[in-house]
Amino acid sequence: MSRQFDKVHALTIIAAVALAANRFVSFDGTLTVVAPASGGKDCCGVSEESAAIGEAVSVITGYSALVEASAAITLGAYVKPAADGSGKAAAGSLTDHCGRALSAATAAGQLVEVQITEHVHA
Repeated sequence: MSRQFDKVHALTIIAAVALAANRFVSFDGTLTVVAPASGGKDCCGVSEESAAIGEAVSVITGYSALVEASAAITLGAYVKPAADGSGKAAAGSLTDHCGRALSAATAAGQLVEVQITEHVHA
C-alpha cells in the first residue's frame, strides 16, 4: 500500500540542526520537542526531506503530511512530538497536540498521515 498525504501549503526553513524527513519541525529550524518545556518552540509543520545544518528544507504547514511514528498510533488520535526530541509523532491529548492521525501506525518507524493543526498545549 502506498502512503499518501494532502499537501496544501509549505514554507522553506533553514535547518539549524540536522533534520530527517517526516519529522515535526519548529519555526527556528530545529526538531519540535514536547511543549511547554520547549520554550516556545511550537511545531510549524513537517519536514519533506532531510537537511543538513544550514540547508533549506521544505516544511509542510497545510492540511496533512506523513510523520514517522515513535510508537503505535491509532486512527483519529491526537498527536504531538515525541518526548525524546526526535520530532517523531507520539500520542497526544485534547490539551497537548499539533495534529490528528488520519491513518494508523502499528509500531515505531512507520509513517502515519497527520492532519496538521495549530500546536495546542495547556
